[in-house]
Amino acid sequence: RRDAIAERLAAAYGEELGERSLFRKAASQTGLCEQYAELGVILHFDDKDRLVYIELFEPAPVRYSGVPLLEPSYREVVADLRAAGCQVVEDEDGYGCEVPEGGFNLTLGNEGAVQCVGVFVSSPQQSVLGMSEEEPVPPITEHHLVSREGTSIVRLGQEHEHLRGVLGPALQSRPDYGGEIEDWFYEHGLILGFTGGRLVSLAISYAGFSGTAWFEGVQLLGRPYPEVAADLEAAGVRMET
Repeated sequence: RRDAIAERLAAAYGEELGERSLFRKAASQTGLCEQYAELGVILHFDDKDRLVYIELFEPAPVRYSGVPLLEPSYREVVADLRAAGCQVVEDEDGYGCEVPEGGFNLTLGNEGAVQCVGVFVSSPQQSVLGMSEEEPVPPITEHHLVSREGTSIVRLGQEHEHLRGVLGPALQSRPDYGGEIEDWFYEHGLILGFTGGRLVSLAISYAGFSGTAWFEGVQLLGRPYPEVAADLEAAGVRMET
């Protein structure tokens, strides 16, 4: 876990640990990253703060089967690994290679050098980015809004883990601009925002599955805006622009 690793590194390196920075590396990434620049390490965590991937850069010394991996010549490193009996699978797009039995990959940088070493348990090439591991549930195609509460199924204030159990697997992200967690449920057309482990925002969209949203008997999605506005007004719903 992220907190346990931070404590272990602090105990091992003390003041030599240097600055630690926290960020999200990509919009599709489910968890956070922590970078220890002085050590040449970036740690990737999943949505439960468990370590799932490590990136190693200079000045970190990295070896496998006696072969130094962070060397200037990527081609020489690949040749040395193969000479040591390692299976090396090169990327079709020319970005680097993977050593499956070693559980690591090499990224090709500028001027033919090795940019970094990535250490994994499950190969990033075979993983599905972002999806959590809950059991799937049938798509929810209709969302009936309940004023100031959410929908008939999803309510503001409900716990994150509870909603994962109700709605099944989601693509999770943490925006760069803050700590709020967002769950994208493509099968249901729902985007849920959480703070402190509880639901604080809910959006119904056409991202993924094309469902419908209703309020006071009025269908809100998939219709011309003037028609929706007229029907809401006829139902006694006040609108502000």
